[in-house]
Amino acid sequence: MSYPFLFKADVDNSYGFETELGIIYNVKFKPSDYLLGDVKTEYSDYLFEFVIQLVYNPLKRNPPLDRLVSTTIAAIIEDFYFKKNKSVCIYICDSSDGRQSLRKRKFDEWFYSHENIGVIKYDQIITDSAGNSYPLSVILRKDNPYFMEIILAFSNITSENSK
Repeated sequence: MSYPFLFKADVDNSYGFETELGIIYNVKFKPSDYLLGDVKTEYSDYLFEFVIQLVYNPLKRNPPLDRLVSTTIAAIIEDFYFKKNKSVCIYICDSSDGRQSLRKRKFDEWFYSHENIGVIKYDQIITDSAGNSYPLSVILRKDNPYFMEIILAFSNITSENSK
């Protein structure tokens, strides 16, 4: 069971949903053909940045644990990949407040508790010259015709950008 969600069919392929506490989330699949380096590959038109955005929080504090949020995000991922089966999403954990490791852990929990959605996730960490770590993941269907090329490009781009 998940919260009802709405596909907005906008440029960011966004979905919206509201929790029983009135918290509003947007889940976006932003076209991002540049994310794996070469915009001229056969798969670059299928590259998206995956974004989970908290739009409105009436609680004025961190939202409490709500298992339906992860179930809803899993249902949204499944719906998106059903509509666009060659899609490849890159999830970059927000690092603006230094809580990127916490976000990765939470996303991993969500993802691995819903493994039956037909996609897999491959993780990497980029480390900058100051030693800051930035977790990111590539998410794609197991039957993606560009699977090996995408995993190789993802590995290359992350190793090239780590200091």
